[in-house]
Amino acid sequence: MNKTVLGMIAVSAMLTGCASLERMTGNGMDHFYEGEKLPMTQLSVIEFNGESGWGRGSGVDVEAINDKPLPTFSQSKIALKPGKYTIKYECDANQNMMDGVRVGLTTTTIELEAGVHYLLVGDVSALPPSQWYYSEQTFLGQVQRRLEKNACALRPIKHKALTNEG
Repeated sequence: MNKTVLGMIAVSAMLTGCASLERMTGNGMDHFYEGEKLPMTQLSVIEFNGESGWGRGSGVDVEAINDKPLPTFSQSKIALKPGKYTIKYECDANQNMMDGVRVGLTTTTIELEAGVHYLLVGDVSALPPSQWYYSEQTFLGQVQRRLEKNACALRPIKHKALTNEG
């Protein structure tokens, strides 16, 4: 093979890897509803970032929606039909720091409107010892218990109106 063909193969492999990396790192959108794809103005979008709260609070890591776990490599934006949803989530322990330490695993219910893109941020607060609790997560078939000493209050912020253009 000549160098041009090898170069084209290498560039193709690199671009495929970048597209896969983009999907794994959460730069796209998952459609988390059943049925045919709907126009964006008929949907709600929640966006969360486990490392940053966009300067508005702590980052939020969503574990499940209506008891349905998100995929391992879930996107940071989720399109849903409007309505009420139970969100299982936790907050980044250190606002605007990328240390990967999460606190306050809990669930709450939020109501989403059609045609709205929401940013999910959290407010972390210390709990008095009388309110500490254990949370459980399953990872690779193993149940892990963690003593929660902090609360994480979810705050959906209306970010922008959705359009069908993208």
